Amino acid sequence: MATNALTALNAGSGLDSRALIDGLVGVERSSRSEPITRKLDTLNARISALGQLRSALNGIANSLDTRVRSGELGLQLASSDSAIGVERIGTGPSGAVASGVAVNRLATGQRLTSTALTSASDAVGEGTLTILTGRRTPDGEGSFSFAAGAAPSVNITITPDNNSLSGLASAINASGAGITASIIASQGSATLVLRGQEGADNAFIISAAPTGGPPGLERFNHTPGAETLVHGETAQDAELVVDGVAVTRSSNRIDDLIPGARLNLRRTASGVAITAARDGQALSGALADFVGTLQAMRQLIGDFRRPSQDGEAPGPLATDPTARLLDQRIVRLVTAVIPEANGLRLADLGVSVARDGGINVDAARLANLPAARFGDAEALLRELTGTARPDRPNRLQSIAQIAGTASDGLVRQRDAATRDLARVDIQVETMRTLLTRQFAAMDTAVAQSRAVGAQLDQLMDSWFRAER
Repeated sequence: MATNALTALNAGSGLDSRALIDGLVGVERSSRSEPITRKLDTLNARISALGQLRSALNGIANSLDTRVRSGELGLQLASSDSAIGVERIGTGPSGAVASGVAVNRLATGQRLTSTALTSASDAVGEGTLTILTGRRTPDGEGSFSFAAGAAPSVNITITPDNNSLSGLASAINASGAGITASIIASQGSATLVLRGQEGADNAFIISAAPTGGPPGLERFNHTPGAETLVHGETAQDAELVVDGVAVTRSSNRIDDLIPGARLNLRRTASGVAITAARDGQALSGALADFVGTLQAMRQLIGDFRRPSQDGEAPGPLATDPTARLLDQRIVRLVTAVIPEANGLRLADLGVSVARDGGINVDAARLANLPAARFGDAEALLRELTGTARPDRPNRLQSIAQIAGTASDGLVRQRDAATRDLARVDIQVETMRTLLTRQFAAMDTAVAQSRAVGAQLDQLMDSWFRAER
């Protein structure tokens, strides 16, 4: 661009103006941009390092939180007999459990069976089947009475499109009536089996309203006095005795007898002990892992803070006060009193900071922690993972937030430096334009001087020739 401008202005001094301008502009650009570029490099390194520290701290918090929320450190449920399976609901029981349970009867669902057809593709007849759930009561004379429940009746329509035993089973399963239909096939026969949900109030009756001639849907009727389907199993509740108290439940999956525990009844049994106690080994393992990650965290901070030595460049946070503050806060975790854990501290669990700066855990001291305080230990670890709050500085996420706040400030500095660098580009290009004009004017002046000199030479030559 400079050459074109000089040519357009009839430059003719013979100087390499473009090279001179490029050299001057390059020196100016370097002198202005290099300090900013070095600053940007430093800021990017600090931002990256702080981001790693923040991510690592949040990772430690999330990992510990997962172990706490999974119930690994909570009360561990156990059953003395496989007749009753136990599992945790949420974080499990809030207190110790020691219950004796006897299962006198399992909950069952009603089962009805049809007469056999030759195949699942046999027509069953068109019309409507109406299913109604409720409580079935035998009358002692081979029949039963029925009291409808709160659920509305469900109609199932059989048309030419689904007029088969398999079509009827599919329609029942898709109806939402709470009845499961299946077909048991053998050589030359297919039988429809209907199963209701567990519980005495989940018995059901079926009323058939055929629209075609027999044999039709009337073969699937089951109402008091018209029991075409064969009644197999009866809908009934589970009967248990829990700590000497007789109870019934409509399902073999029971969530409301022991808070925080689900009982899965598998068979009848007596003298089954359901217990919940804390596992000291799980606590010891979680604490050891936590302390190990804290120590690795301090080592990472130390690496970022390393000074320049033996010709090696310093760490990206060598002069950053935030890194030092993060390290101090991590160390303070050991002695921080956690009110939500009844004043328990990590130091009370055997955690300490050695003279060389290492964070260790004394397994023997932890083993001497009274079992009654295991719950406080769980609460302490839970609180350490809590969300960042100004009033709770001794929490992992609060410490991580320090790195985030500092990083945000550095990002603002980086953005300002980036704008400064952009301004340098604009300024040196403005300088280039001015220099181009100045050199063009100079070249023009030099060219004009040379032209005048040439004219004088010609005039003097003409004088000398005239005299001769």
